[in-house]
Amino acid sequence: MSIDIDGEFAIGVSLDTLAHEGIFVGQHLDQQHIDRLVASDNYDRAKQSALRLLEIRPRSLRELTDRLRQKAYDTTTISAVCARLTEAGLIDDHAFATYLVEQRLRTASRGSGAIQRDLYKHGITKDAISTLSQQHDIGTSDADHALLYARKLANRLRGLDKATYTRRLSGVLLRRGYPMSAVRAAIQTCWAERTEHTEAPPDSDPEDR
Repeated sequence: MSIDIDGEFAIGVSLDTLAHEGIFVGQHLDQQHIDRLVASDNYDRAKQSALRLLEIRPRSLRELTDRLRQKAYDTTTISAVCARLTEAGLIDDHAFATYLVEQRLRTASRGSGAIQRDLYKHGITKDAISTLSQQHDIGTSDADHALLYARKLANRLRGLDKATYTRRLSGVLLRRGYPMSAVRAAIQTCWAERTEHTEAPPDSDPEDR
């Protein structure tokens, strides 16, 4: 809804904000009222933006702060919104970090290094990352997950010589955050499987001809 001052458009605010602030038609608004109204409307809009983001999936405090900043909300408004949502339990970095770890481990698409980098990028502290790594045994399944992911890619690399095959597959796995030991083991297994499958069948016995 728009608010006019002296017959000219001044600001646009939501009906919820008007109701919350007790604004009615014909009411005189001084600058203090207008400033408070604008701040209240910014808060309501930022909170709704944050809630829409949280409906999609959990977010860390840093991620949500960054997303609201990208929408051009001011620091004071962002801090107020995040404080309120944290108080309501809708922003919970521990719950978010647990969600991210479980999702990454379930899909087996990231190694321990990538998972830890993701956590740090989202604002999770090093101590919290260390605790989560122990709780979820992050890293113990690197070898199995690296092999699983390597097998998914192996068919795309058919026809390549061993050096090119190794270089390309190791590059993908390393970028996915798998440690070198797991990468080497996965490549060795995949190459052995490929060699086994592509070996020519033995010649038939001449007497069978």
